[in-house]
Amino acid sequence: MEMDEELTLSCRRWIEADLAGLEDEADAACRSVFRSVAQGEPASLPFTSRTMQAISAEAARGARRAKRTRRAAATAAGVGLVAATYFGAGLVVSAMRAALLGLFDLLVGAVVKTAAGVQAGADLWSLLGSMGHAASAFVADPTVTFVLLVLQGLALASLVALQRLLGSDGES
Repeated sequence: MEMDEELTLSCRRWIEADLAGLEDEADAACRSVFRSVAQGEPASLPFTSRTMQAISAEAARGARRAKRTRRAAATAAGVGLVAATYFGAGLVVSAMRAALLGLFDLLVGAVVKTAAGVQAGADLWSLLGSMGHAASAFVADPTVTFVLLVLQGLALASLVALQRLLGSDGES
């Protein structure tokens, strides 16, 4: 008990000297406190055992908490990915549709200009030459060029049908 009283008295002197701004006396009281603590007996075995059990229990709680946090973050990321896919799919499909329609519009415009050139006296061989270019591109990349060939075939059939209609109009 005498040790506790000396420690308490040293602590009070230290705090009072520190609050009063007496640095030398506060340092001396601090050294006295640490000397008193250093002279004390080591902790008992039951205290050490309880402390280690408390530390391991807290570490286990922290590990469970971290695992729950990781699961929640993974779930939130999955839900976010699904939501982004759901709401973003419309934008992606819309952009792809606009790009495809723009490409088709460009191709149809090119075919119509070519057809107008053929009707105005351009050579049929230039039309067949563009068909040859499309065929050579087909060899290079069949997925893209297949669409081009179908469109050129449709445009050619439309041109022939248009010329027959216009030709029959001119005869009457």
